Amino acid sequence: MTTIPVVYVKGQYNHLIVRNLKELGVYSKLLPPSVPPDELQSIDPDGLVMGGGPQSVRSPNELTGELADAARLIRQVKLPMLCICVTHQLLATAFGGVTEAARKPEFGPVEISVIEEGRILEGLGPSFTAWESHNDEVVKVPTGFRVIARSSNCAVEAIRHEDRDIFGVQFHPEVSHTAKGVDLFKNFLHIVEEHK
Repeated sequence: MTTIPVVYVKGQYNHLIVRNLKELGVYSKLLPPSVPPDELQSIDPDGLVMGGGPQSVRSPNELTGELADAARLIRQVKLPMLCICVTHQLLATAFGGVTEAARKPEFGPVEISVIEEGRILEGLGPSFTAWESHNDEVVKVPTGFRVIARSSNCAVEAIRHEDRDIFGVQFHPEVSHTAKGVDLFKNFLHIVEEHK
């Protein structure tokens, strides 16, 4: 069975990510970002989802606790990875991008415009409604990443690495308010299966 754990960084919807994955036939469970590498390996994961949370990552040099641990995982894990909400921002900053306070924070339903369907957004274009909950946003994408979705208020709603199976989304695909959220998880599962 495919195994995709979810790293929990205090997001209120993280358990819904696990539920979505389990409903797709995947073995999943919540793990803390402090999980030791050997413990993570003992699960023999095929991919990794980094959950959302309420924290700010605007000062990457001042990250402590679970966010510092989560940044370490993002940099070190060589598996297909999907980062959601604050860990989307953390993904960008961990690879040299910049996150700042949003000019117009987004809360509730937002229309997402797909720039590039690629693999993670396959079948989701040209646009879809997604649930948002963020005060910060990525304002500079790191080298080696491409922007693949945006909204009217946020220029970086989704990113992908150009060479590795690493993806970040600002919105919450795990909640029922996000149209086609399950399809995004299906796409990630296909990517994971190809990587095995």
